[in-house]
Amino acid sequence: MLKKLTVWAVGLMVVSFFASAASAQMTGRQVMEKQKSLHKVKTEIGSENMLLVDKGGSKETRQVRRYAKETGKDLHKYLVVFLSPGDIRGTALRTWENKGGDNDQWLYLPAQKKEQRIAKAGKKNYFMGTDFTYEDMEPEDLDNYNYTILKSENINHDGQTHDCWVIQAVPANEKKKRESGYAQRVMWIEKVHYTTLKTDFYDTRNKLQKTQTNHEYVNVGGTVWRPKKTWMKHHEKNHQTVTMTTSRKINVPLDDSTFTERFILSGKHLD
Repeated sequence: MLKKLTVWAVGLMVVSFFASAASAQMTGRQVMEKQKSLHKVKTEIGSENMLLVDKGGSKETRQVRRYAKETGKDLHKYLVVFLSPGDIRGTALRTWENKGGDNDQWLYLPAQKKEQRIAKAGKKNYFMGTDFTYEDMEPEDLDNYNYTILKSENINHDGQTHDCWVIQAVPANEKKKRESGYAQRVMWIEKVHYTTLKTDFYDTRNKLQKTQTNHEYVNVGGTVWRPKKTWMKHHEKNHQTVTMTTSRKINVPLDDSTFTERFILSGKHLD
């Protein structure tokens, strides 16, 4: 019996060793591709409570609903809708992902009763008083960045120690360098579920500008994990945006019309 247990233990160690070796040999790009494939869904609908906290400690609470759908091979459409407070109720942001990274974004303001397109130069601006820019609200095109594994590091996160890759992402071409508000991002991606625990954002002067942390990850189906809480801290402005997910559904029927201007103008985004 002892011999069988010893053989089993040695076998487990061998499997663990080769898994670690394979992990160590991955490139930054391969880690990002693996992350994308593991957490990919056909559709997603989520409701959130959003909290804005300014440098004086004043707080503002908002209710947000998000929609996402894969509409082509690695192409997605997104819709973010503010449900409250009353002065911004109905405000919506549509994002259509296009091949080549030139995505389309439109902001709908109820008072104007029409959408306005977000220009490329405007994507560095902040979205509705949050600490997220319009660029942050876009999906990440892996071809637009070069990913380098800087090191492996154990970090304490949500009361547990996680073994992470520390990956640097920098714009891969001059066009992206001009358009992006960031010289680089540094991400901590844990090695078990390939979830991003932390991201540091460096502005175009290469100064640390913001830090985003993702908390309380839950398995929402298969290999798909999502955080229940996201915390973005703007170090320069001493401002924070916290989002707390109250409900989430994945891979449910979602009509393409949800991501159209007509859908918003009809008021259906508030149903």
